[in-house]
Amino acid sequence: MTGIKTLLALILCGFTCLAVQAQENSHWETYVMEMDKRPVSVMVDLAYGSSAEAKTKTNVIIVSLLLFTENNKGMPSYAEAKKLDTIENKLVLALAENLNASYAGRYTQNGKRDYFFYTGDTLKYRQYILSSIGAYALGRWNTMAKPDGKMDNYFTVLYPSQREMQRIYNRHMLDRLAEAGDHSTAPRKIDHFIFFKDEQDRKKFVRIVQDNGFLIENGGEEKGIKDRPYSLQISRVDKTDGASIDKVSLYVWELSLQYGGRYDGWETFAVK
Repeated sequence: MTGIKTLLALILCGFTCLAVQAQENSHWETYVMEMDKRPVSVMVDLAYGSSAEAKTKTNVIIVSLLLFTENNKGMPSYAEAKKLDTIENKLVLALAENLNASYAGRYTQNGKRDYFFYTGDTLKYRQYILSSIGAYALGRWNTMAKPDGKMDNYFTVLYPSQREMQRIYNRHMLDRLAEAGDHSTAPRKIDHFIFFKDEQDRKKFVRIVQDNGFLIENGGEEKGIKDRPYSLQISRVDKTDGASIDKVSLYVWELSLQYGGRYDGWETFAVK
């Protein structure tokens, strides 16, 4: 899964620059998850759900395209990805100019890609979509528009779960390490930070992580903080390749949840 994830992330990031420039104050992320043993790739504007315009654009437009050249994982080929990028940009611009629609993201699985737009006006939306898609996907596309005031399509289809948000955080940290010349297969000390509601939960957590090779670096109580004031810093020697850091960080995150804690991420230094 790691290889698929890396490849798809590169493709997604490489061919979406023009499309996302059409919206200001956005925070675009791509991630890949697995469903029924097949990859699902998602690109989403994490900032849109809390934006002011999201409150007024209560209709969702979903544009679905069947892929021409899917690989055996149901994802587009490299060549088709470039063509899809052109279509995506045309869709974003056409719906923004004619309907003031906001692009929220896309979802790709099993040879099909869905694009999600939010707007207050859906008049003639099919016409604008058809002019953007053109002859390329004639007969291989479909669309629908419906009320979605609660943004169910955004939050249940596009928005990453807490687990995926942790993977996204990991990827950003690894990018920073790579920029610093990090040798990811070299073991080094990695610190993790967790906050708890009370001291008893922290103690229970400590007993378990110590049995799994973690060292207790620091623990205190943050004065004036009502929500999870009991802090904990633990460390262990691990590698920083994607598979290793996902495994250890998700372990600490899941264990934190079991004891009412909030995992606040990890940090380390680059090994050159």
